[in-house]
Amino acid sequence: MAAITMKNKYIVKELVGATKLCESYLIIDPQNGAMLGSIDEETSTLHSIARAFLDKAFLSVKLVMRDPQGEPVLDISRPPALGKSVFTVRGADGKVLCLLKQHFSLLRPGIAVEDGNGQSLGTISGGWHFRNFQFKDNNGNPVATIRHKSEGILRELLTTADTYEVEIHTDTSMSLISLAATVCIDFIFHED
Repeated sequence: MAAITMKNKYIVKELVGATKLCESYLIIDPQNGAMLGSIDEETSTLHSIARAFLDKAFLSVKLVMRDPQGEPVLDISRPPALGKSVFTVRGADGKVLCLLKQHFSLLRPGIAVEDGNGQSLGTISGGWHFRNFQFKDNNGNPVATIRHKSEGILRELLTTADTYEVEIHTDTSMSLISLAATVCIDFIFHED
């Protein structure tokens, strides 16, 4: 886990799989290309079949972030969300690190970041393109920037696989929350 939290820059790359009915991401060090971790959606066979016929919003989500050795680091979950999504992020010990609550807005998408007791940790806001997101603390200080990267016109048109660049602006204590927020942004705004 230490290798994941010690960085200020990350690449979160969604994997393309023609036969996969669940989401998978790699967390990569942009300086040397080393894998720092992975995030995989855990689904049952019934859930995978339902996903082929139903919109993802109608189904619950459970993702697990693992370090390169396969040890769990975070658990990210969301119940079925017909309106606004609320993701719960738990550490490996099961303790709630944060809640990521979607704000609904056509021109200014956003996510409220709260601790396990409902106290605000900050907000994540994006522009109407849904490409660049800024995570700021309660005082308006930047915590992280999450940028949706273009991978070329064919990849954009033929897949829903996305790549994000995550830059941490404060100490690395918010790295895990920022990485979890990146995957939540993908689920909320970029999965069609």
